[in-house]
Amino acid sequence: MTIRLGLLPPKGAIDYFRQKGYQVGFDYRDVWHQEHAAAFTVAKAMQVDLLAEIRAQVDAALANGTTLADFSAALRPNLVKRGWWGKATMADPITGESSEVQLGSPRRLKVIYDTNLRTAHAEGQWQRIQVAKATLPFLMYDHTPSEHERVQHKAWDGLVLPADDPWWQAHYPVKAWGCKCRAIQLGQRQLDRMGLKPGTAPEPKLVEWTNKRTGDVELVPEGVDPAFNYAPGARLAQLGKALADKVEAAPAAIGAGVFRQAAPASMPQLMQGYTAWVNAIEGGGAKGIGGRRVIGAVSPTAVAALEDAGLPLASAALSIEQREVTHLFAEERKAHKAVDREWVYALPERLQKPDAVIYDNRAGAEALLYVWKLEDGRYARVAVRPNYKLKGDARTNAIRSGHIVERDNLSGKYFQLLEGEL
Repeated sequence: MTIRLGLLPPKGAIDYFRQKGYQVGFDYRDVWHQEHAAAFTVAKAMQVDLLAEIRAQVDAALANGTTLADFSAALRPNLVKRGWWGKATMADPITGESSEVQLGSPRRLKVIYDTNLRTAHAEGQWQRIQVAKATLPFLMYDHTPSEHERVQHKAWDGLVLPADDPWWQAHYPVKAWGCKCRAIQLGQRQLDRMGLKPGTAPEPKLVEWTNKRTGDVELVPEGVDPAFNYAPGARLAQLGKALADKVEAAPAAIGAGVFRQAAPASMPQLMQGYTAWVNAIEGGGAKGIGGRRVIGAVSPTAVAALEDAGLPLASAALSIEQREVTHLFAEERKAHKAVDREWVYALPERLQKPDAVIYDNRAGAEALLYVWKLEDGRYARVAVRPNYKLKGDARTNAIRSGHIVERDNLSGKYFQLLEGEL
């Protein structure tokens, strides 16, 4: 069965999908509720590179309008080759028990395709609803029959409520496996033409449900599958933070690719949080703010070039600590060779578009140099310490300094151009 969701790639749906990180789970209940909105997961796909392969095909289906048949034809041979097809014996990492489980199959590919595309489209539409609700303030529940009919969904068909009615927080579709329902946004004139009037939200009947994987007990509205029992849009409102967290946790090559895809959509949110943080530090509120922020990612090109140069990165995350922000401001006040405060505030955006990235491979002083050519012929240079050790085994690429330098300070036998040009 082919899903028909529009002729043009839906930007909101693509933005929502591309902000996701990766989360391995043996059982679909291991990744729960809004974790699904923050992370791409496929039950029993226990390797990140396998998840990445499946995710790439879902992304292509969203962006290109790929049919289920083409999606399956592109993905199935690789899954078979990797041994992730048919049934296999696997040990449950939580219980330790081994059992025969279903890996890839035509039915599972359909579920992966259907669920990811429909939830992405729904979340993208939710963002459009919020933008347009001043002029189109109503939503109508539109029930579409599906293979496994839900009596409650059929009963909601044609229900018109204000877009801000709390009922939508629990019932805005998609709310069940295989559900094809949708919400249609309408204005008062459209309601008048259709002879419709806003109704009254049905009183939800709550059912107690226990997640046997975790032991957690929750109340779920009747007609909503437990896995879909979360409010729409909550994760998109935190795109910047969600993206930073996922890039920091992912292997470098994957994190770099995820950030590159998602940055256009999430950069406004990332910038908003970063500039508020920097403003508080500059204003004297540094004490108690603390912490380190991920504000970018090393590009896929630079990650690969560093791997070839013998410096594999543990993470693609580019981060800065409070004390380094304070240091950059102090340097700007006392030295004409420091980058000015505007550069400090614009760092997340600038790090995505350097003129060049250079690897300074002097022993004991390894650094990534992000470089921008200035109008006076000099260069702004931000130095990054690769694989900087944090607590435990965590690593990051830490921004350490920012200066204005001459071209001679960027060339020599120890400097390797990773991407761009001077």
